[in-house]
Parts: sequence; C-alpha cells; structure tokens
Amino acid sequence: MKNNKAFTLIEIMVAIAIVAILAAVVLVSMKSYGAKGRSTKALAQLSSAIPSMISCWGNAGTVTVPPNNPSRDICSLAASYGQWPQIAGDLSSYVYTGSSIDNTNKKFVIKFTSSGSGGDDKRICCNSTMNSCKVLDTAATACDASS
Repeated sequence: MKNNKAFTLIEIMVAIAIVAILAAVVLVSMKSYGAKGRSTKALAQLSSAIPSMISCWGNAGTVTVPPNNPSRDICSLAASYGQWPQIAGDLSSYVYTGSSIDNTNKKFVIKFTSSGSGGDDKRICCNSTMNSCKVLDTAATACDASS
C-alpha cells in the first residue's frame, strides 16, 4: 500500500469546526469590551462636567439642563464653563433621560442612558448626593438623588 501524506476531508472539517467555535467565543467576549469602553467614555465625559457646574454656581450662574436644547453650554454665564457631552459617534446610542437641575439648592441628577436596539443597556448616573458619576449595570436601575 502506498503511504499518503495528505489530510482527509473529515480531518479538515473537524479543524474548521474547532476554529469556528473559538472564533465565536472570541467575538462574544469582544462585544462586552466595546460596551465597557463606551460606558467608561460616557462616564469620563459626564464626570468632567461636574466641576464646571460647581464653578458656574460659585459665580452665581445658572446650570442648564443637558438634553436637546440648541445651546449645549453647561452654564448660562458663558461657554467658557464647557459644554455637555455630545451624543455622536460611538456614544450615539446614549441619550439624556430625566435629568433635573435645582439651581436654587445646587442639587442635580443627570442620567445618560444607552438602551434600545444596538444599545449597551447601561446608564451613567450623576447626582449631588455622591457628587460624582457612576455606571449602573442596566438602564432599568434607579438613578435619583439618593443613589
């Protein structure tokens, strides 16, 4: 009998199946890295707005509510206090939802949520109680003045 040094069709199909399973596992894990990256970027952008808000109040200004107003300036005094994070690019699935600012008592709740089709189901919550922002695991998690 002649000694063949080639792979059989079955061996090649098994090798392709193993590679396909490994590729599927890698793709699923990479999706979660993208969601974490987007939520971290949103968290960083909203966290950078808090010092501008406090500075605005310190100079007797009025902090504007972040959603869809034509001017995205944080403070009514001047644009030099900065602007609210833009909803564009990789943050296009995020929207401002139910944010409230009490300029009299200097209290705020800012919600930046990603949900719906193509969303990461994450919510960034900023409030005056913790004086900072945090990422909540799901958009359904409460974000209010006490959280």
